[in-house]
Amino acid sequence: MTVAVKKYNPGFLTDEQVIESFCVRVNEFESITESLRENVGNSNPHTIVIGPRGSGKTHLLMRIAVEVRRDAELRAYFPIIFPEESYEVATCGELWLECLYHLAQQAPADERENLERSHGDLRNESNDQVLAERCLGALLDFADRHQKRLLLVVENLNMLFNDIADPDVGWQLRKTLQTEPRIMLLASATSRFDEIDDPQRAMYDLFRVVSLRPLGTDECMNLWQAVSGTDSPSEAVRPLEILTGGNPRLLSIIATFGAGQSLRELMHNLLDLVDDHTEYFKSHLERLPPHERRVYLALARLWRPSTTKEIADQARIDTNRCSAFLKRLTRRGSVTNIGGTARRPRYYLTERLYNIYYLLRRGTGANNLVKALIDFMICMYSPSRLVDIYEKSLGETRELDHLMLNVGILVEDAVINEALSLEMAGEPNKALDLYNQVIEKIDPDDRDGVECQPSIESLVGGVLLNKSLLLSRIGRAEEVIETTEVLVKRFGKHEMFAFPIAVTMLEGKARAHLSLDNWQEAIETYKEAIDRLNKIEPPDLNSLLVKANLGKGWALARSGQYSAAVAALDQVVSLVGESRDSESARTLANALIYKAYVLFLNDQSISEDEFSMLLSSLAELEELPAGSVAACLFFIATAGSARAFELIQASPSVHRLLPLVTALQQELEQITQEATEVEEVAKDVRKIFSQLRNSIQGIP
Repeated sequence: MTVAVKKYNPGFLTDEQVIESFCVRVNEFESITESLRENVGNSNPHTIVIGPRGSGKTHLLMRIAVEVRRDAELRAYFPIIFPEESYEVATCGELWLECLYHLAQQAPADERENLERSHGDLRNESNDQVLAERCLGALLDFADRHQKRLLLVVENLNMLFNDIADPDVGWQLRKTLQTEPRIMLLASATSRFDEIDDPQRAMYDLFRVVSLRPLGTDECMNLWQAVSGTDSPSEAVRPLEILTGGNPRLLSIIATFGAGQSLRELMHNLLDLVDDHTEYFKSHLERLPPHERRVYLALARLWRPSTTKEIADQARIDTNRCSAFLKRLTRRGSVTNIGGTARRPRYYLTERLYNIYYLLRRGTGANNLVKALIDFMICMYSPSRLVDIYEKSLGETRELDHLMLNVGILVEDAVINEALSLEMAGEPNKALDLYNQVIEKIDPDDRDGVECQPSIESLVGGVLLNKSLLLSRIGRAEEVIETTEVLVKRFGKHEMFAFPIAVTMLEGKARAHLSLDNWQEAIETYKEAIDRLNKIEPPDLNSLLVKANLGKGWALARSGQYSAAVAALDQVVSLVGESRDSESARTLANALIYKAYVLFLNDQSISEDEFSMLLSSLAELEELPAGSVAACLFFIATAGSARAFELIQASPSVHRLLPLVTALQQELEQITQEATEVEEVAKDVRKIFSQLRNSIQGIP
């Protein structure tokens, strides 16, 4: 079951929706509500929740307010909820006037009219001290009538104090909060601010601070499941955690957009996602004053933790002015101090997905780095079982099936053309029905050995062949095998069985056996296909021979015949030769990926020359093939970080493998200063390094 999500403000949810959608920040919720239950003295545990925009502050505060209304133990409190921004508060009197206004909206129905009348009368009071006293008196009268403490739920307290110019307001508020047990403040802020951190300020040491850290992987999984209504493994959620920085709002946006999509589809559609939420990203940027916006965008272009001087140079402004703007952006929660030293702090955009959005739309060199990172993450975090890798590689070449048929005269028949059109229109079952109707009509089972006319015979063969290929494409493996065996028995010596049609059909049968884990049957079928091709002089369809050997090598590996598998894969490498078109590069990469896997199972690795060949082939492809990152890791685990780093640095794929390069640099104790997203992926890469090395050394 999916939950209701409001893009910007959970305050618009009903109580039931708030409860239903609250699935993270549970520890913080329990901690705060427990402190409310235990509060029986004359002083209140005033609390402030601090977290950047989208970190779940509003949702947490709304959930606490709902719990106060529904839990008998918490009914000693009456929550008064302020909106996310209180723009009209400039004095202490106006603060209590605003509080009275919201009480009038949220009080029991029979009291609202009187409270609204009081609020209307007090709006005309010009003396702020009198205004404060009378508003506060009205609030406390309400508390006494109901024998409750007033729980003031105030959003963005840091912005409120930023807008109040009079420093006495803070001291007046502190006096009330310290001496009046009937009023408790539960506030939020986008970051720590001087009013609570400076010992000379009024709010210093008044609040219990609850900091909202980025969500961890398990929490991201819980949120993903709640919002999308679908389960997803941790390795698929982890890249989204990295791209959003564990920000609940951003992750909710992605989960809403990406429900039902694979990680590969979702990551490929990332630009569509940010386009779909352009108003969200732009609204944040447009709220910034021009000079702060200039600094903010300079940091976005740098896309790495950066010093004030680096940001100032990028923004082309004075360093001192840049420092002042960075402090303001930090107070707003737009920028985060994520390290460096006290004298030279480093800053990064708080909302990581905005940085991705900006760079993708800007179309600069950094745009290519972002796309390379996303491609790497797809390859690394997508399911990495070798069976998935093999099936993916098949999927990349299945479009050849229609091409193979075009060399035969049979596709000229209107029946087959109509069925192919139905399949391409997304109606494979109708295409199968058409094939079966033709076969039943012109080739009944009870023909009693009567020979058909050659034209009918050719049509039957063509229909059966296309039916077999269609069944293969839609994954009905047992029917593929059955249909192919009919074809072999009836047409094995027919001229239509000349290559490439026969080999295409046999390869479909072999795939079907693979999908059913019939390894030996698959091997024999591939051998038959290869034998047919080897009889051709010259083998002018070399790609079919490559494809058949690739499949044979995979089947041999799955059946545990590792030496034979390596030999078949070496044959693929030899057949591809020096060709460097994209299809050959993909085939070569897949062959070396399989070989790396097979050798790793035996504590061996591909050679340095083969690793360099793999890196060169990756540079020719638009996307990293499934399993390519795993193959690199297998090589590194056996060859060592230093040598692997040298080979990757010398290859044309170095920029495509930036997280891997970063991980190797860290392994070699070199300092790295890449984008936080890159560093996070590199951290995961290093964990895999450790696991692979332990497996080689036999460490459990």
